[in-house]
Amino acid sequence: MDAVLLDRLKATLEKHAPEPAKYDCPKCEDRGYTFEIKDGYEVAVPCSCLEKRQSIEKLALSNLTEVFRQKTINSFKVDKEWQRKAKNEVLRYINDFLKKETNASLILCGNPGSGKTHLGIGAMLELINNNVGCVYKEYISMLTNLKQVSMNEEEFIRELEKYINPRVLFLDDFLKGEVTSADRKYIYKVINTRYLKGKPMIISTEKSLKEILMWDEAVGSRIVEMAQNNIITFPRGIENNYRLRNII
Repeated sequence: MDAVLLDRLKATLEKHAPEPAKYDCPKCEDRGYTFEIKDGYEVAVPCSCLEKRQSIEKLALSNLTEVFRQKTINSFKVDKEWQRKAKNEVLRYINDFLKKETNASLILCGNPGSGKTHLGIGAMLELINNNVGCVYKEYISMLTNLKQVSMNEEEFIRELEKYINPRVLFLDDFLKGEVTSADRKYIYKVINTRYLKGKPMIISTEKSLKEILMWDEAVGSRIVEMAQNNIITFPRGIENNYRLRNII
């Protein structure tokens, strides 16, 4: 075979050769593990990329919209001293949760527009970034979903597990609207199961702790105990509604 034909064949093979695989992590080729020989046995060793990969997966399972994912601790604007204090208390909560392994809940009480949801999501995102599984759910949506499947035991258990299984559950706008006596059993089931399993919650609510306890002492006392003093109460008053900052 002459050199010209050989070069032509080589060029054709190179042109049609499959592209080399591209990996986010060339070290483990996106497997999450590398393999080493220890004591004569091949063992899987977690790759340095694994924790970040798991965090990304947890974020995808968190139920947070793209808009909510922008509500970080850093993006929380501090104009008043009570906002600075609330932000610092949330940062302390995150630090204690991760470094002291307190496994505590966080309660944020205050008026609409005071920043409860923003700080709650900010805390949740920090936990997710540190590989703590978290799920966000609006309180009213949770109640609606549970009531819709209450007549089918299998579907009810499947729905209930969405709220009792996550490591951390963020329940937003807790006790929003009128709460019926029928609602009470669903709320108690979720709160009590998480209480017994030692699974913390992040709770935002317009109710005061006193109002929650007066509504149901069994539920309220469990929430307070789970919080381990991580309770932030925002000052009342329409002037503290951030959504109305350019109106009033």
